[in-house]
Amino acid sequence: MGSTASGAPNQFDIEKNARDIDRKIQAKMFSQPALKTWGIFHGDRDAQVANQFKSTMKQCLDQVGYDSADPAVHPVRPGMRSDAWIKELKNKLNDGIQMVVLILPGAKGKCALYDDVKRFLLTEYPIPSQVVLAQTI
Repeated sequence: MGSTASGAPNQFDIEKNARDIDRKIQAKMFSQPALKTWGIFHGDRDAQVANQFKSTMKQCLDQVGYDSADPAVHPVRPGMRSDAWIKELKNKLNDGIQMVVLILPGAKGKCALYDDVKRFLLTEYPIPSQVVLAQTI
């Protein structure tokens, strides 16, 4: 199952701990870099969704013991134009950023921004990025 942050093996007997398996697998199992510089970008109409997402992420990261700082949250205006997203990303991203989450407006299969924004990130800022549609949160 890998090792803990200290390098010690993280093991448990599935048969012995069947009742506690959910709790055991939520323990910190692998070493990982701390998430200190990351950001959430959202459309100008999705501030509430972005704040809810940020709060849920903090709860999840705290629950599994993942060392992280609060993300910087950046609204994009106007939120329906890909050039506005690219401009905001260019203005806010720097070499120290570890990852970004983009909360795009629109429904599944109907988000024209996705291809443009993802292409920009892959070619200009190849960092881990996750695109989420606001209506799916």
